[in-house]
Amino acid sequence: MSDLKLQHLEKIYDNKVQAVYDFNLNVKNGELIVLVGPSGCGKSTTLRMVAGLEDISNGNLIIDGKDVTKMPPKDRDIAMVFQDYALYNHMTIYENMAFSLMLRKENKNEIHQKVLAAADILGLNDQLNKKPDQLSGGQRQRVAMGRAIVRTPKVFLFDEPLSNLDAKLRGATRREILLLHKRLRATMLYVTHDQTEALTLADRIVCMSMGHVQQIGTPLELYDSPANLFVATFIGLPPMNLFDVTVQDGKLFCDSFSVDLSAEEKALLAKYEGKTIVLGVRPENVVQGGNIAVSVFSNENLGMTTLVNGVVGKHKITCKFREWSNYKPGDSVNVSFTRKHFFDKETTEAISSNI
Repeated sequence: MSDLKLQHLEKIYDNKVQAVYDFNLNVKNGELIVLVGPSGCGKSTTLRMVAGLEDISNGNLIIDGKDVTKMPPKDRDIAMVFQDYALYNHMTIYENMAFSLMLRKENKNEIHQKVLAAADILGLNDQLNKKPDQLSGGQRQRVAMGRAIVRTPKVFLFDEPLSNLDAKLRGATRREILLLHKRLRATMLYVTHDQTEALTLADRIVCMSMGHVQQIGTPLELYDSPANLFVATFIGLPPMNLFDVTVQDGKLFCDSFSVDLSAEEKALLAKYEGKTIVLGVRPENVVQGGNIAVSVFSNENLGMTTLVNGVVGKHKITCKFREWSNYKPGDSVNVSFTRKHFFDKETTEAISSNI
């Protein structure tokens, strides 16, 4: 496998609409990078530029030390797995997996060995004589992955490969992709809008919005130390609670509650004295007991945890309690915050996410 470098990549269409701005990323050999963000954020466009399916307007693409920016897709030695499988329905599974190798006019015995090896990795040995329409969605996606594996490419590209599967199959196929990555030690670039896929699969995540990279880091870094309000609210389920608060005399004042600051927090927020900032608290960092009164409007039991949704003054709040609760609409529960994140209200950048 190979390393991959995206240097100042940009995509500007003929109508002057810019889809990707100054994208920079160094992917190490064998690393699995996940591009995540909402629809229209530029993640699939970036992947298609790497694949050669979209021209690169500005910047350079380097694969294994070689500049492939102007190379056609067939010469880049990459393999792409699409969300719609893109299988040939008139061919058997064996023929689908072997097709790209046959186009290369590889030796038939070598093709046979590569197809059998890929089928063994993906548990498709007993499906090779079937047609795609005889398989489930999860099996068809495995065939699409097998077709990529047999090519032994320098880089694997995945474009939302699980979006057409139901929840159970998504979970199972996600685990298969993770095992596949570990087994092949392959360099992979994976696009999804699903943060669960990003958090569970990635060595590192690239979070995008409106064509711009918002943050690059490990799943824990994006979850625990979001760079700005966009990342803070996009990563994490349920999303982070946000409150407009004023910093004053060692406390944070909201419309209906106040929170004492630690010595470290006071020092961090000293320059914001008398100003309004955004306080962020993840639902799992809201615990029962304290001086903040939540007026409950719904209670969702999820087995070992409960989501309690309510309001604090004019702010909505979601609490994720680590026990079974039976609050009813109109009930009140007092809470406190075990971990706080602070954001500049004007720039939306994190003041610090390491408190």
